[in-house]
Amino acid sequence: MKRTYIVAAAIVIIAIIAVSAGYYYSTPTVPVSPTMMVTSSQTTPKQYPIVVLGTTMDVAVNLDPGQDYYTGILNVNNMVFDPLYEVPPGIFPTVILAPRLASSNPTISSDGLHWTIPLRQGVKFQDGTPCNASAVKYSFDRLATVKSYSSWLLDSVQSVDVVDTYTVRFNLKYQNAALEGALTMPVAGPVSPSAVQRMGLEKFQALPVGTGPFKYMEWQKGDHITLAPFEGYWNQTRVPKVTLVYKFFKDNAAMKLALQKGDIDIAWDYVAVSDYPSLMADPTLKYASASEGYIVWLTLNDNIPGSPLQNVLVRKAVEFSVNQSEISQKAFHGIFPPLQDTPFAPGFYPKPSWNQYKPTDLTKAKQLLTSAGYPNGVDLTLWFTPTAYGNEISDVAALLQQQLGKAGIRLTLKSVESATFIGNFRGGQYEMAIGQMSPDYPDADNVASFIASSTGSYSKRVRLNDTTLDQLVKQGAATSDPAQRAKIYGDLQDRLADLAVYVPLIQKSNFYFYRVDRVTGVLSYYFQYSPWWTLEKKGTS
Repeated sequence: MKRTYIVAAAIVIIAIIAVSAGYYYSTPTVPVSPTMMVTSSQTTPKQYPIVVLGTTMDVAVNLDPGQDYYTGILNVNNMVFDPLYEVPPGIFPTVILAPRLASSNPTISSDGLHWTIPLRQGVKFQDGTPCNASAVKYSFDRLATVKSYSSWLLDSVQSVDVVDTYTVRFNLKYQNAALEGALTMPVAGPVSPSAVQRMGLEKFQALPVGTGPFKYMEWQKGDHITLAPFEGYWNQTRVPKVTLVYKFFKDNAAMKLALQKGDIDIAWDYVAVSDYPSLMADPTLKYASASEGYIVWLTLNDNIPGSPLQNVLVRKAVEFSVNQSEISQKAFHGIFPPLQDTPFAPGFYPKPSWNQYKPTDLTKAKQLLTSAGYPNGVDLTLWFTPTAYGNEISDVAALLQQQLGKAGIRLTLKSVESATFIGNFRGGQYEMAIGQMSPDYPDADNVASFIASSTGSYSKRVRLNDTTLDQLVKQGAATSDPAQRAKIYGDLQDRLADLAVYVPLIQKSNFYFYRVDRVTGVLSYYFQYSPWWTLEKKGTS
C-alpha cells in the first residue's frame, strides 16, 4: 500500500537553480542525456521561481495515473490530475470529503447501485480541450484497456454513463459506501482523451495530461520530474506560484546532504528517522508533519505447513512478547509513538481490540507456548527489508529478536533487498515479516478489505482466510450509517485481534524538512495530500 538513481545530482541541481537566478523560461531545459529525458511540447510563457523537492522514492514505471500506483508518484499525480473528490485541509475525520472536479456530493439511488455525480463546468485539460462527462467516461473506461493496477480501487464500478454534458452516473456491481473515498485518488482523475489519442500510450504515460494545477513538463528517468503551473486552471486561487523540480536521490544520506548544502529546498519523502533529531535542531530548517494512518507492524503467517504459527496460541504468545514502547524509543528515537491497540486509524472506527495483549507479559507468553505443545520454546524466521522501509527496520528486527527470545521464541533474522522481499511477501511465503501499511483513501473499508478480506493484499501475505471476516468486510462496505459501521468494524477488529496474525508496532508520520530562507507554504494534509500550490520561493515576489 504505500512504495532512485543519481547521476551527478549536485551538478544537475546547481545547474538548474543557476539558470536565470532561479527561473525557468518556457519549457525547462536541463543538461542531461537526451535518451533519458522526455520533454513536453507545452510551454509556460510566464517565468516562475524554482522550488526543488527531494525524494528517495523514484518513479520506476510511468506517470500515467491509470497505470502507476507506487507511492513515489501518488502525490505528484494528485497535483497534475483532479480526482472527483478530495480530502480538504484538516485531519480526517474532523472534515468531510469535498468535491474537487465534481461540483457536489453524489446522489445515490435507493438500492445504492447508481451514483449520479455532477461535474464542474468550464474546466479544461492542460492541452486546452474541455473536460466534460464524455471525457470522464472515457477515462474510467480506459482503465480496463490499460490493464490498470490502480483499478482495484474502483472494482465496484460496473460502468459509467453520460447523463448529460456535465453529469455522469456510476453503475456499481455491489453496494460500496467507500466509493466516494476511492474517488479521491489520482486514478479517479480524468485524462485528456485528445492527448491520449494524439500521443499514443507510450508517450502519454511519460508525460500525461490532466486538469490539475500543475502540468508535466519533463521527466528525466532516475533523476527528476519537472512540474510547471497550469495557468488555465479552473480554480484560480490554486494556480501555483512556482515551478517544481521533483528530484530523486539514491539514498537518505545524499538527500540530507543536498538539503543542508542548499541544493534542494525541501526533503520531501523518506528522510532517515535517525536524521530527525539533527535536522530538527538545525536553525536553517523547519518541518511540517502529518499522520497518514501509516504503521509498522509484524505479520504472522497462519498457514505455512509445519510452522508453529499455525497454532493460534503460538501467535498469541508472540503478541504478549512484544514491547512496542521499547521499539519506539530505541528504533525511532521516540518520535513515532508505539501502536498497541489497533491498526485502524482515526476516522476508521478504531477499537482497542489488541489491548488484550497489553501489558507485555512474558510469563503469559511462556504459558501459551506450553499449552500449544512447545514447553521448550519455538524457532521461527523473521524476514525484513531495510532497503524499502528504512535502515531503522533492521533495529526493529533486532529488538524483536531480543524481546521474543525472552519468552523462548527464537528468531532467525533474514534481510533481503526490496524487490525480493515484496515479491515473496505478497505471495505469502514468509513465516514472519516486518511490514508497513498506510490507507490509500479515507474510508475504513480501505483498511478492512486490505487486511481482513480473504482476497485482500495483506490477507494473502499471512494466508488469512476467515469467513467471518469476509462477511464483516462485505457488511461494512454495504453500510453507510456511521453507527452501524462502527459496530461492524469494531467486531472485525475484535476478530482480527483474536486470530493474532498482525502485531501493531509503531504509528508513523511524514516529516517534510525545508529551508526557512528559501521557501514558504510547506503544508501537509492527510493521506498523501500535500497542496504544492501553496509553495512560494522567498525573495522572488
